[in-house]
Amino acid sequence: MGRISESKNAELVRSAKLPFTQKLALTAAASRNADPLVLSESFADPVIEIIKLFNHALKQRVFERYALAGGLAVEYYGAPINTVDAGFLVVFPETTGGLLDPSSYIEFFRRHGAVATGEYLVLHGMKFQMIPANSPLDAEALQMAASVSEKAIPFFVVTLEHLVALKLRAWRYKDRLHINHLLDSGVALDTARLLPILERHNLERRWQQLLAERTG
Repeated sequence: MGRISESKNAELVRSAKLPFTQKLALTAAASRNADPLVLSESFADPVIEIIKLFNHALKQRVFERYALAGGLAVEYYGAPINTVDAGFLVVFPETTGGLLDPSSYIEFFRRHGAVATGEYLVLHGMKFQMIPANSPLDAEALQMAASVSEKAIPFFVVTLEHLVALKLRAWRYKDRLHINHLLDSGVALDTARLLPILERHNLERRWQQLLAERTG
């Protein structure tokens, strides 16, 4: 069992170093082969097309900034792991009554072919959603997002440290699974950057609990 575990971890570390679109392609191939470890199907082209549309929204000043977050951000940094949708942090406008109102954003994407279904929008067969970056941690993650590129397409993604903090705050089973997946993938987590983030947002105890569970 030890050798099997070591082999699996080595494969995670190797695949974590692949380009983002290649990870997405591997995930899609595994899904088509009915791999039980894959949660659902994901494709590189729809993700890139949605990112292009977010870039267009920036140029049109629909919003000032966005950042890829959630499961696809986990896949960006770690080994391939599928997710059912793409999530993007965006600051939502507020009404005079203090309510968050993303209607202008939704209308923009609908004008460009997206279809609203529940809390999601669907474009090119891919579900995506905008996550309000109006709380302190989300706003910080958005502001500090990294500027990257894939196939000459620039985009923004939350930093690895903020991604871990966001997952710790959510604290669902899949969020803890995602953090463990990142750590098993051998990602270069900068604890000198992570710990102050956790301290600012009162997440140190959850981090220590997760680490204890990994070694327990």
